[in-house]
Amino acid sequence: MKINYLNDWAIQIDDLDIRNATEEQAIEIGKLAISNMVVVFKKQSLTPEDEVAFCSKIGKGQYIIDPTQPKEGQRTEHLAVGNHILRVTGQKNDKGEEGLFGHTSALDWHANQASNYERDPLIWLYGVEGTAGSKTSWLNNIASYEALSDEMKEEIKDVKITLGYKSGSYSPSKFFVEHHATDKPFNLVHTNDAGHTGLYFPFLQILGMVDKTEEQFKDLMQRLIEHVTQPQFIYDHHWEDGDIVLSEQWLSIHKRWEFDKMDQRILHRLAFNYENIL
Repeated sequence: MKINYLNDWAIQIDDLDIRNATEEQAIEIGKLAISNMVVVFKKQSLTPEDEVAFCSKIGKGQYIIDPTQPKEGQRTEHLAVGNHILRVTGQKNDKGEEGLFGHTSALDWHANQASNYERDPLIWLYGVEGTAGSKTSWLNNIASYEALSDEMKEEIKDVKITLGYKSGSYSPSKFFVEHHATDKPFNLVHTNDAGHTGLYFPFLQILGMVDKTEEQFKDLMQRLIEHVTQPQFIYDHHWEDGDIVLSEQWLSIHKRWEFDKMDQRILHRLAFNYENIL
């Protein structure tokens, strides 16, 4: 596989048709996503079955439609393509239903299902159609953590954050608010299952910090946001149909920018673990 660096850390693989990837290649790609945070592919032409087949070589996918559960309990059915893929789009299906986040194009720095302890660590986004002109950015919080001063690292080493969805702000779905709510705090400094340490800092979704006053919370948030959003920690992806972006989502976060053709753009999203790597 030919690996090209898009900046100091995000990479692009140019000479691989995902449909023909071997298990060994898929495992290597998964390892690159865990260490480099972002792996990009261009000019792919995939069926949903192709997408699931590749991701399954790395780990087990999250069920969107769980075949073990009664159909009437599947509250995300209108968002799904098969059992594992979410439609991220404003385009309506034959029942007039939009896909995930179809109501808005802009979405500030976040992690998917941030407040869910059980969520899967890898996210696959595939540009199906209507993507040209849209942009998504990724932020590397391994690199941003490593660049902190020793004093700052000492200050935040034991900080715990509380997370949640703010109903009505960027997720109008009552299902997402209820399904991913938690009272459990998360460590701000996080080491993932592959042994990489960085910041778990999906700051759109951070509601507070344990044992911090409101003033202390706001002060630390401001200082961290100013630090992590420096250009060297950010990769901007300008979408074209056929693009894939595979990213780790404990130690990276992402942002979707304003786009006026959300009713035409379709992305497929899969969440999965990397159990075949560890």
